[in-house]
Amino acid sequence: MARIRVLVVDDHRIFAESLAAALAAEPDVEVAAAGSGPAALRALERAAAEA
Repeated sequence: MARIRVLVVDDHRIFAESLAAALAAEPDVEVAAAGSGPAALRALERAAAEA
């Protein structure tokens, strides 16, 4: 089965980290987190370069 890739973006750090941890506990789920729009765009660029 293909891995599911999720990007959690929220400016509330504790919420984002908690959600990312819960999602990462699932099999076949890869999680990244960002705290702002610009950080999310950078994370997406890195992910696209790795793919």
